[in-house]
Amino acid sequence: MYFDGLSAYAVVQPFTVYGWDEITIAEWIYPYWPKANALYSLFSIIGDWWSPEPATTFEVDNRVGYTRLFLCWGTRHPDRTKVLYSYDLYAYRNAWVHVVRRFTRKREISFWVNGSMVYAATVPATEQTVLEWNPENASYPERYRRFVLGANMAFSGWMKMKYGEVRIYNRALTEDEIKAIYERGALIRDGLVLYLDFSEYEGDIAYDKSGYGNHATIYGARWVVKKALYRM
Repeated sequence: MYFDGLSAYAVVQPFTVYGWDEITIAEWIYPYWPKANALYSLFSIIGDWWSPEPATTFEVDNRVGYTRLFLCWGTRHPDRTKVLYSYDLYAYRNAWVHVVRRFTRKREISFWVNGSMVYAATVPATEQTVLEWNPENASYPERYRRFVLGANMAFSGWMKMKYGEVRIYNRALTEDEIKAIYERGALIRDGLVLYLDFSEYEGDIAYDKSGYGNHATIYGARWVVKKALYRM
């Protein structure tokens, strides 16, 4: 599915991860460069990045010609000051890349690119994550109860990109499972709560194949012919 970076986005709502012990977000994305017309582009967001609550997202800095493309896991101290765990994906612009964000009950955040771990850190118990922040206590509760693709939570800051697949699990996948998804598209059902493969090719709904009904409503994005993503 193609997002033009001007006004296109998709949203899963309602959707919340509050109360989960673990999470894995696995995606095939194609980020385009150059990307102009906005100071920042944000996409694949859970939480509200611009409010004083934790969130997870991708962030593109467009201020000097798109020089950074960050995977971001943001936490908050009790006083709501932000701590950012990130990894730069700039080297993967204009190419298909398989990216995974994983958080375990041992509080390890890790990022994976094309089946390999590229970053890991332990989040102290004093820092709250998006899994631990009650949407009812958010500055904008409606933004905290949705998952947005191709734009930020306020439906601006759009990103020019393609999505090939999005999966969210309510558990931490193992290294072997992450490699199996990347290398051969293994359909691992255990813990799968959202699975968009964008295989409809028409209409304004991308249907969730997990069985949980977390369908994405599409606004302005365009269906394109899907090609094999694995081992690219």
